[in-house]
Amino acid sequence: MRSKAFHALEQKLSYFNDDIELIDVLRRAVNNGELTDVNSAHVLRHVDPARHAHLARRQNADGSRRLVMNHLRATVYSSYVKDVYEEVTHYLKTILAQASKNGFNSGRLIGEHSFKVDAKTVLELGSWDKVCDLVTSSVFQVLEAEKSTVKLLEKMASKLALNVEKSLVTAALPYLEVRHFLVHADGKIPEEYAAQHPHITTDDQGYVVLNYAFITSLRDNVRAMMADYDKEVIATGLLKAEDTMP
Repeated sequence: MRSKAFHALEQKLSYFNDDIELIDVLRRAVNNGELTDVNSAHVLRHVDPARHAHLARRQNADGSRRLVMNHLRATVYSSYVKDVYEEVTHYLKTILAQASKNGFNSGRLIGEHSFKVDAKTVLELGSWDKVCDLVTSSVFQVLEAEKSTVKLLEKMASKLALNVEKSLVTAALPYLEVRHFLVHADGKIPEEYAAQHPHITTDDQGYVVLNYAFITSLRDNVRAMMADYDKEVIATGLLKAEDTMP
């Protein structure tokens, strides 16, 4: 058994993985000359100046092809890192809300993140489920505001009493943290982080190298961690039957 939230996460990751593998196929094709037209002035086969004005500027040269392909790869890989992080946080937020609707310990759920809401707002919400959504959204916003991936994962596990395997979190965390550096520092890795995680490759200027090895490691480690989260969610009976599936 698994949660519907985990099924949704896996579906999203599957589509993301198609994108990653497509980029790898295209890169191999470009590098092998399969998209090169020796009788054309353009960088790639099928470039039509009327449709592809920007690509038409590129010369029919290996250097131009590598430049175009590597930029596309870096863009997709960067988006992949950010998208995976967003899907992880969406899963956690969904589980938090669903657990609250199933009557999970309110004191543990709120913890130190108490807040006030006026009666008018409660009445306007109109249902218990919407009240739960409001409360858990507020709690999650506080956790995200700490801007610490490790604290978010740890506090979510603590709030929901999940005995998640620490080694899986330790393996996935460095890859998820790269998202912060991509968003706020254009991918430049702090020296302290680089020293703690030597398996995360950087270039000679300290920027993370987003290659196929990095992306596949991110995918595999994050998937393993989230599967363990979901196993614990199911094992502890946090969800209503309607929020689970075989």
